[in-house]
Formats: sequence, C-alpha cells, structure tokens
Amino acid sequence: MQLLSLTASADLTGLALMSKYFFTAALCMLIVMTLAYLWYTIGTVRLAKQVAEERAQSRSRTKTSKASKSNVTNDGGGVTTIVLSDVVLHEQPDGEKPIALNRNLITIGRIGTTLGWFVVFMLFMSQLFRTIVEQHAPWSNLYEFSLSFTFALLLCYLIFEARFHERVRAWGLYVCMLALVTIGIAIFLGITYNMINGSQQLIPALQDQPILTVHVSMAIFAYALFSVSFGAALIVLIQNGEGQRFSWLPSAEAADELAYTNYAWGHYWSWDPKETSALVTWLIYAIYLHARGIRGWHGKRAAWLLTLGFAATLFTYYGVSFFVPSLHSYARPM
Repeated sequence: MQLLSLTASADLTGLALMSKYFFTAALCMLIVMTLAYLWYTIGTVRLAKQVAEERAQSRSRTKTSKASKSNVTNDGGGVTTIVLSDVVLHEQPDGEKPIALNRNLITIGRIGTTLGWFVVFMLFMSQLFRTIVEQHAPWSNLYEFSLSFTFALLLCYLIFEARFHERVRAWGLYVCMLALVTIGIAIFLGITYNMINGSQQLIPALQDQPILTVHVSMAIFAYALFSVSFGAALIVLIQNGEGQRFSWLPSAEAADELAYTNYAWGHYWSWDPKETSALVTWLIYAIYLHARGIRGWHGKRAAWLLTLGFAATLFTYYGVSFFVPSLHSYARPM
C-alpha cells in the first residue's frame, strides 16, 4: 500500500510539472502571438496610409491630365489605379469597405491565429493536468480563475475571428494584450500569495462540485464575451461613432453589428456583493441590448454603454475580490 501511495504521489507530481510546462509554453507562444498581431496591426496601418496616398495621387493626376473616362475607375481612383499591385481587398457580404491587405500581412495574420489556437490548447492541457492533481476544477483562487479566463478569452476571440476574419483581427492585438495583462496579474498573485502550487482549500461557495463546474464556468465565459465585445466598442469610439475614419479598422457600423452578436448570461442570486456587482453589470448590458435592439441606439452612445459595462466587469472581476468582503472573494488565500 505504501508503494502504491508513493507511485500515485509521484504520478501527481509529474502531472503538476506537466501543467507548469504547458503553462510556460502557452505564455511563450502568447508573447509571440502578441508580436505577430502587433506586426499585423502596424502593417495594416502603413498599407492603409500608402493606399490612401496612391488614391489621392491618382485622383490628382486624373484632374490635371483630363484623361479619357475609360481610364478612370468608377470609384474615382480605386484599386485598379494603385501602383501597389499586391494589395488584396476581400469583398464583404454586407457591402462594407474591405480592409486593404497584402500577402505578407495575410500570412502574418494566419500565423498569429495559428499560434492563438496553440496557446488555447496549451492552456487547456495545463488546466486539465491541474484539475487531475487537485481533484476539482482549477478555479479555487484568482490565479487559477485568471488562467481559465485567459483560455476562454482567446477561445471566444478565435471563434469570432474564424467567422469574420480580418474584420476581427483589427482588435486581435487588444485581446492579446488583455490576455498578457491578465496572466501577468495571475503570476503576480500566484507568487505573492503562493497560489501557483495549488492544494488550496475551496471556499465554501465553491465546495459543491456542480456549482463549481457550471456556475463558475459560465462566469468565466461571460467575462470573456464581455471583454471581446469591449474591443468592438473601442473601434466604434475610435471611428468617432460612425463611418470609417481609419481605413485599417472596420467601420463604426460594422463594429457595432459585430458586438451585437456577442452576448449570453445566466446567474444564481443571494445578494452577495459579487452577485450584486454582477447584477449591475448585467443591467448595463441589458440596457445596451434594449437600447441597441429596441431603441435603435448606434455609434458612440452604444459604444459608451459597452465601455461602462466593461468597467463594471473589471470591478466585478478584481474590485470585489480585493476590496469587498464576499463569499466570492478569493484573490487572497484563506
């Protein structure tokens, strides 16, 4: 029996090490993924500027030379007059003006996306091994919750990107940076409060396994979906509420429509501070859905509601855990 106990202990130790190895690999890949999206973003900004300059020069040449109408494109100097022959414009089904890309940027974007899926897989394996070691879902403290949130954030974003491609890649850099910040905070908390090694007792609110699995997992994905949608709100505000002020980003109208496709919610209630804060967050997003769907709010007003909702989300995530006594406050070890 003692030999079996030692063998089981060795196996768990090996799985704990594997969990750390997978997490380290995920962190390294996330950094490279962020660099890829940074390169992609800078490249799209530069290419959009070059395309705009070429179009302006083309329009100027057509005015001064009074060339034949057959040499002038229907859009007043469109892509057929551009010297940059490698520009790729993918037509959008709703008539949205496409984002100018080239083959190099498309390749970089695909590399970033592929790395993202590897990060998701590595984080999943890390959390899976941690689950086996701890004998419960890895959400017993804010360190574990943050790693699971990062997994959900990247997964939700990549699914969204798989549907909308370069439209959504415009805020891929924001998602990567948010993931890095979240993991950075998780590592800080893990080191400061000795959360990395696990084996912490579950708080009373999470000792019921069905509640731990269903309730917390839904909360994680709710945080992730709200965070991805906030990226769309940023684009609407950057575009000044309407139109396409910056051609390397989707138009405000397109970002508004994309954000509207991105919501789900559910919660159990007992007036705990965390739940009350979640109610406020829920009400903000409910107001957004009502204002957007019934009242027809678009542009900056809708974007500010999403921004307010994300601020409430951050307070629910971090503020309650650190500053408000609650059954859900597990930023610090018990």
